[in-house]
Amino acid sequence: MNRFDRAFWSRFWRVAKVYWLSEDRRDGVRLVIIVAALSLAGIGLAAYGSYLYRDSTDALVGKHGPQFYHLMLVWTAFTVVSLPVGVYTPWFAGRLHIVWREWLTHHLVALGFSHRAFYRMGQRGKVDNPDQRIADDVSAFVASTQTFTVTLASSIGRVVTYAAILWSISHSLASLLVAYSMLGTYFTVVIGRRLIGINYDQERYQADFRFGLIHVRDNVEPIFMFGGEQHESVQLTRRFADVVRNFNLLIDWERNLRFFTESYGGVVALVPYWFLASRYFAGNLDYGKMVQAALAFIAMNAAISIIVTTFPSLASYATVVNRLGGFLDECDAASEDDQEGRERIATTEDGRVAFRQLTVLTPDGSRTLIANLSADATALQPLLIKGPSGVGKTSLLRALAGLWREGSGTITRPALADVMFLPQRPYMILGSLRDQLTYPRAGHISDGQLLGILAELNLGDLPERFGGLDAELPWAEVLSPGEQQRIAFARLLLNRPACAFLDEATSALDVANEEQLYERLADSGISYLSSGHRPTLLRFHRNVLELRNDGYWRVQPSAEFTSPPRAA
Repeated sequence: MNRFDRAFWSRFWRVAKVYWLSEDRRDGVRLVIIVAALSLAGIGLAAYGSYLYRDSTDALVGKHGPQFYHLMLVWTAFTVVSLPVGVYTPWFAGRLHIVWREWLTHHLVALGFSHRAFYRMGQRGKVDNPDQRIADDVSAFVASTQTFTVTLASSIGRVVTYAAILWSISHSLASLLVAYSMLGTYFTVVIGRRLIGINYDQERYQADFRFGLIHVRDNVEPIFMFGGEQHESVQLTRRFADVVRNFNLLIDWERNLRFFTESYGGVVALVPYWFLASRYFAGNLDYGKMVQAALAFIAMNAAISIIVTTFPSLASYATVVNRLGGFLDECDAASEDDQEGRERIATTEDGRVAFRQLTVLTPDGSRTLIANLSADATALQPLLIKGPSGVGKTSLLRALAGLWREGSGTITRPALADVMFLPQRPYMILGSLRDQLTYPRAGHISDGQLLGILAELNLGDLPERFGGLDAELPWAEVLSPGEQQRIAFARLLLNRPACAFLDEATSALDVANEEQLYERLADSGISYLSSGHRPTLLRFHRNVLELRNDGYWRVQPSAEFTSPPRAA
């Protein structure tokens, strides 16, 4: 077994076991038993049907009318019995699919949020398109695993059943079939192994192209404002060229494999007739038995040759398994990252905000952004963080949120439930205007209060413009950046946390609106810390924490910037 095979089976077991070893597997186990029982019943009925087919054929060839019509009545009863088995087997299989998929989807979503794994994936880029892996790959994994498992179990049952039938007719034909099927399986694996990697690349290129289209959709306004149509078109063309190139490679290899599988499957139907025709012509074998042997040979070959017939699907399946395994690997890495013993930024929860000997590094640890910062932000509040772009202002707020932990020292802040962050680009959730305002924890607030806060922040026309407080729209697209920032302030005032951290939270507003928002924030009693470039912010902050590119910092009253920065 090569390294790729070991990695595949390791990842397959990791993805499969999370449900089947969980406490919620009871429904799944029950459905598996039902599907298995129905599948076995189907195999038994099919085997009995081969005998009915044999006897009916002999009755026709021998022109035994009464026997033939009797067998037709038996066929009718047989059809009545087979009907519920044929109908309910896929129905219960579908129930198993949705139960398993539902649980696994919820599990992966929970893992993504646990230890901020989704954030880590976005930062490190090792797991592309986690959304697609949960939405599409989970469904494909469950469906394919279920199909292959049922097919494998059914194949074993069919091999045993039809081997007994075939052995009773011709020992040598049964032995020939086993050798033929094993040889076909070997050559299929040899020819088709390359398809696994090609399918994996195809999924990746498809996802990259789709991401490019989504990016254009989400940024269509700035693209056309800057006249960037040509650049974006080139980017999309390049991504789609990867899709086309790899797809051509994929169909070439599928063609090569199909040459073998089609010839393999075409010849198998002729083998039993070639092998048994001499016995039939010599009068040593009834015609019905020869037909039954041919049917059994074909059915048994299909069961033994499952790899031959399903290898293209197995190649796609291996891609899905590896993508989900990569997702779980990154979730595990996020968990281990939280637990490992190396020095990290420590966070303690308290009613105040303070930094003690805080050093902040970039996530990869390659560069120091802030060195040995010690300051009592609560005593200095309202505090403004200033400095040139890239110096670490936003990074400091990310460290406050616990998103960036590379570095050392201690951050003291209230519990996250008592804190709100207002980024430069507000987060517009999926939902109604009411949901936007009450997110994340404001609870029930009357329409009057909501309309009042909107009017107070110069957003009183929004309900009328968009169809009321319960209108659901793509708010990030229909609201201007300035309106989104005012919505964020309304959200802050309605949630009333103990402390707020604002990162360029008024950058899209005019001076008058900025002044109004900060005055309203000051009146609310919410303590706050801001970061930003605009000189107009100085009047709303009593002290300034100035950061520099060399890791140095200083704290000064907002009216005094004359003394030189001091080293950490």
